[in-house]
Amino acid sequence: MKCSIWKYVLALAATGAVGTVMLGVSKVAVDAAQRSAVSPELSGSDAEQVAQAILRQKCADCHGPEASYSKFWNALSFGKLSRDVDGAQRSFKMVPDSEIRSANVDYLKMDHVLRTRRMPPASYTMVHLGSRLTPLDVSILRNRYKEQGAELRRFAPISPAAEPETEWDRARIRLGQLLYHNGALSTNNQVSCASCHDLTKGGTDNLSKSEGVPGADGLPQLGGVNAPTTYNAAGNIRQFWDGRAADLKEQAGGPPLNPVEMGYSKPEDWAEIADKLAQDDEIRTLFALVYGGDGITGDTITDAIAAFEQTLVTPDSAFDAYLKGNKNALTEKQKKGMESFVNRGCATCHSGPALGGISFEYINTHSDLREAAAPKDYAEAAFGLRDFTKREEDKDMFRVPVLRNVALTAPYFHTGSVQTLEEAVRVMCKTQVGGSVSDAEAESIAAFLRAQTGKLNGRPLQALTPEETNPYLSKPTAQ
Repeated sequence: MKCSIWKYVLALAATGAVGTVMLGVSKVAVDAAQRSAVSPELSGSDAEQVAQAILRQKCADCHGPEASYSKFWNALSFGKLSRDVDGAQRSFKMVPDSEIRSANVDYLKMDHVLRTRRMPPASYTMVHLGSRLTPLDVSILRNRYKEQGAELRRFAPISPAAEPETEWDRARIRLGQLLYHNGALSTNNQVSCASCHDLTKGGTDNLSKSEGVPGADGLPQLGGVNAPTTYNAAGNIRQFWDGRAADLKEQAGGPPLNPVEMGYSKPEDWAEIADKLAQDDEIRTLFALVYGGDGITGDTITDAIAAFEQTLVTPDSAFDAYLKGNKNALTEKQKKGMESFVNRGCATCHSGPALGGISFEYINTHSDLREAAAPKDYAEAAFGLRDFTKREEDKDMFRVPVLRNVALTAPYFHTGSVQTLEEAVRVMCKTQVGGSVSDAEAESIAAFLRAQTGKLNGRPLQALTPEETNPYLSKPTAQ
């Protein structure tokens, strides 16, 4: 015990010189903040400059793109400097991966830590002297974020898909719906988009790993990760867990040419798919109407599927009603769960109309999600964004899943290894927030999440039948 205490004391002493240097750098921001406090005539742009100075000269030391530390002082601090910077980079980088992330997730993360005064923690400021945000710093930054509307960015009702304006739009969507449910996209003519993204099952298949075309042993091949929902996917920052598709059209082109999923493997295989689709009279007619001389190609097939998936928006949940002013739309337990959801920081990443989908985050910010959620024999083959970018720093960054309709999409996580919302909440609190959660709080948060189930074309998702979603089942039988 004595040894560990002296080790920490030595770390403090060794890094004191670093803190002194940081204190001098940070003093610029503090001085600027003090000037703003005594200068009521400062304009909004001047106040913004002061806030940016604080961010650059304090927060960027660990969260910025050029965050670094002295290897010498790091050694003397027994690695504390490197651990702090690594943890900071995992939690929040001041380099957005897109404008939508910058305007929402990054913004909400900053707002959360300012409200809770969780950053920087005392153990950090004891070593990194001069890095502490003063009450004046916090006041300036909080005013900045308050003026820009944290509440509006956190939650918003989800808007219905736009109604098709022309006969051409309706024909394109109808064609996409037919293709979404058509097994001709697969080598065995049995696997369709709807096989893994069943609209009666929350846009998923409720399996840990989806079943593709049969392999050499005659058994269905299994995908590498749990299938994400297609509901509300139009709002995602990118598609797939690893972000390898920029949009719905590019995503739609992935499974048909995947040997495990639909069985084909080469771009020229689209010609065979097109020949099979052309055997369907309605599909052939719709392609001619919508795409004219372009015909049936990989490009037109994926364009039509994407047009249909754009319509898979699910408004009118109990939470939507609450956000629109009906305070009785949520139960007291759900309201309590919503409060916990915000206070614990869940709403920083699971934000916006779909409650997620607009950023990539590490799955092991505080501890490893795989260790907490996956069974011992789980074979992990996915490493998130790194699989797409090939950059080592992107390892274990996955697209944040949307929480709309999450009550219908078990099992959870890309591993598909957690069966209940309550357990998913416990895992997330442990790995992403840091700390445990009581059974009562886990249950209230789960209750709040169950209030996210919306409607498709006015029908509650949990009540949808195959006949309502699959056009082939609703077609009249030929005499």
